[in-house]
Amino acid sequence: MRIGALGNIVFEFSETYANTLSELKRQKTWKYAEHEIVKGKARLQRLGRQLDTVTLQGRFVDYFCHPLQEIKKLEKEAEKKEPLVLVIGDEIFGEFVIESISETWIETDGQGHPRVIEFEITLKEYY
Repeated sequence: MRIGALGNIVFEFSETYANTLSELKRQKTWKYAEHEIVKGKARLQRLGRQLDTVTLQGRFVDYFCHPLQEIKKLEKEAEKKEPLVLVIGDEIFGEFVIESISETWIETDGQGHPRVIEFEITLKEYY
């Protein structure tokens, strides 16, 4: 079952494949300037909406995919420095660039190859 996609990288879960997300966190912020007033409280001035950030967490498991190859796919997309469309379920989040990728090798085989890699990807809205 397809869960979503970041550009050409598909997150899915099925009987034969697991390249899946465990958490998605989206942050929306608005910016204000603060102006000091003589003999009074400061005043705020609306400056506008900031770019959204999205954090994706998940795991790659060798029973279903090659975890290191999946991480390298993400790195390759980040190196392109081009926006990627983020879609989760039926929700189109928009275009984002990869700001950072964190990986944690949870389990390795007898030769040091990763069997399970947990990842966290930080995305910034591309506007």
